[in-house]
Amino acid sequence: MNRKHRQSSPPQSARSILQQISQVVHNPDRERFELWVAGDLVGVLGYSAEEVDGQRTITVLHTVLYDEYTGHGLGTRLTRGALAYVRDQGARVRPVCSFTKDFLDSHPGIVPLAPV
Repeated sequence: MNRKHRQSSPPQSARSILQQISQVVHNPDRERFELWVAGDLVGVLGYSAEEVDGQRTITVLHTVLYDEYTGHGLGTRLTRGALAYVRDQGARVRPVCSFTKDFLDSHPGIVPLAPV
């Protein structure tokens, strides 16, 4: 029996697939950013917004993902989405959340920081 060998590209990693099908949605009524994957809510980044010294300040309180979605870069995707909003609003960020603080420490200058 002769079998034809197909040339195919390597399968995508779970990380790559999750990045492609995930979506960050701002939910201002609940003061959070939501991470949705294939129609399921899998993570949230909670914040509070206030005026401090005449400037809008977004305090990032926490970032939470379901355990099965950790380790695939989705927390970073969620954080980047929130920080893009902060930047677009011309606001400052106060990172109380340790994940966000670590992200900002390794990516300085993305957004202005507010004093803690």
